[in-house]
Amino acid sequence: MKKLYFLLMFSLGYAISFGQALLTIVQTSPNSGIYTITYNDSANGWAFYNPYSQPIGVYMWLNPTDTSGNSTYNDSWGNISTQLTWDGTNYSGTFNLNTHNFNNIGGVLPAGTTVNELHFLFTEYPSGNGSHQTSDKLASSYGFTSTTTSSLGVVDINNSKFKSFVSEGKLYTSQKGNLEIQVYDFSGKMVKKIKINNLNKNGIELNLSQKGKYIVKINNEIVKVNY
Repeated sequence: MKKLYFLLMFSLGYAISFGQALLTIVQTSPNSGIYTITYNDSANGWAFYNPYSQPIGVYMWLNPTDTSGNSTYNDSWGNISTQLTWDGTNYSGTFNLNTHNFNNIGGVLPAGTTVNELHFLFTEYPSGNGSHQTSDKLASSYGFTSTTTSSLGVVDINNSKFKSFVSEGKLYTSQKGNLEIQVYDFSGKMVKKIKINNLNKNGIELNLSQKGKYIVKINNEIVKVNY
């Protein structure tokens, strides 16, 4: 009986452990269209997907029934643009459904399109590997909530404050007015300085020469970003 009890408790503990939020897809603000993905399955031996210390490619697509436009959208398998990189604690990254280019079929979603579901899988970045990927996943199973795309990629954050972040090469910040943006690599070297009068919440193009992890200082705010 004790052995059976132990096995039951072990099974329950494993199920709870595996069922924890090893992967979350969270919209930065209601109806913003911008999502952060956080992933860490180290406690389960990377059973969900083992990145082997490499960036993770997130291949995404939409079926006609997923959007109000009833059209198909697919990323290109050989040119995946959404990646998750290790930030010292988790694999993390962002994507913006206002501006995301589904570069195989569909392009950018038209403004005013409501997206109710998103399909994705993890594979190698930037070119997918059919022998090293997860099965097809539904984003709603990991926290994805619906959004309606905005015009010209403008982010509507309902005039609220939010932590600055980078999505698809653009810096989004709730700070307005004259900003001094300084970008540093992780050795502490400044690689870019931008002075801009930010009047709205359009993304600010960083135009960095290399992908990677950076520290961005916006006036007195400091954030770690994946570019």
